[in-house]
Amino acid sequence: ITPLAIFTRIMQGDETITDRQFDAAKVAAPYMHPKLSGLPLAASPRKALEDYSDEELAALAQAGQPDSTK
Repeated sequence: ITPLAIFTRIMQGDETITDRQFDAAKVAAPYMHPKLSGLPLAASPRKALEDYSDEELAALAQAGQPDSTK
């Protein structure tokens, strides 16, 4: 049984997990379930919003809409 499984069972209301098991899971968790880290994002717009034409803005807005023909 993994620390994550123990935490999940506790969250689901399982009262059979002992304090000792819970404490052991807390200590072991960082070694078995590493934290996920975010990725840095270095994005910058190619042109300012004011530099887009009305047609370009309409095309961008349409591209973000779900396809209603399906």
